[in-house]
Amino acid sequence: MSLNIFIDVDGTLLNSNEGVDPRAKEILRQIRLKMNAEYPDSGLYLWSGAGGDYARSKAEEHGLTGFFSEFAGKPDVIIDDNPPSVSPRKTVLWHGDYQWQNLIPTMFTKFSPSDDLIKLVGEIIKKTVQDDVDGNTSYLYDKNFPASNRNPIPFFGDLENAEIITLGVHPSPSEFHQDRCWKSEMEAKELSFRLVNYFRVWNPPAHGWFAPLETILRHDKCSYLSNAAHIDLSPRATRVMSEFHGNSINFLNMVDDDANRWLPRLLDLAKNKKKIRIRGQIVLRSDSGNRKWCEWPYLDDYIENNLKAVWPFIEKCDRDRI
Repeated sequence: MSLNIFIDVDGTLLNSNEGVDPRAKEILRQIRLKMNAEYPDSGLYLWSGAGGDYARSKAEEHGLTGFFSEFAGKPDVIIDDNPPSVSPRKTVLWHGDYQWQNLIPTMFTKFSPSDDLIKLVGEIIKKTVQDDVDGNTSYLYDKNFPASNRNPIPFFGDLENAEIITLGVHPSPSEFHQDRCWKSEMEAKELSFRLVNYFRVWNPPAHGWFAPLETILRHDKCSYLSNAAHIDLSPRATRVMSEFHGNSINFLNMVDDDANRWLPRLLDLAKNKKKIRIRGQIVLRSDSGNRKWCEWPYLDDYIENNLKAVWPFIEKCDRDRI
């Protein structure tokens, strides 16, 4: 397998003082040795928005030229019959020089999805589809989106390499609008690869629900494109929560069962997670039939009070509401 690595100049190789961290030269040497031994048909490139000549001049200035295969400017126009293939399999969001010390394990971690993640996705598919066939959950789905009851969505994005996890209640049924190109049914490996690359694929783009979250993440120099992923309490894209207001018992029983069954295992696979950012509120538990407006509980409060198998995994992480 080839592994072509591109390192930026300003703000990455060069810090804010236009210097190079003392650790960088040794780390680049180790990267070069590892690539020569394990990825001989690959390259380590230094690139810059200022152009290839600029990148080369900075490498020469700091005595780093020999570590790089070539120097290049960043692309402005790409002509390709398969534009999604241009997206990198991994992006390391650079915050500062302290990242040099852990750069090698960060770069060379196994690409997701792992066999363990694919296996778990397979279990989730089997359970959710069977529940629908048996009539246990079919009445919870929106019939306008027929693929939604055959394709659970256990996660969005590169879960196994994510540092930030956003957490919601369940996927939107409109994720399965016909324009979003979902097959009627997908097996575990195919579904896992689509979900790992969910934010990297340009067509269809990520669902609009993620836009305000992406804005919040970028304020903290994070992104679903690089170091964040999303999980829901339930992977089932049922009808929107507001439709269960006043008659939510069955919906919440499904959410509770799914979360206790699968969420701890999904969070355990997110081994690089540093923070969980919890989104919004969840429908109030009621079977009164009264649809009069009332305050819904915040999602983190609901988890703490109702999901005893899940809360310990949330509690031990740095977390906040968004």
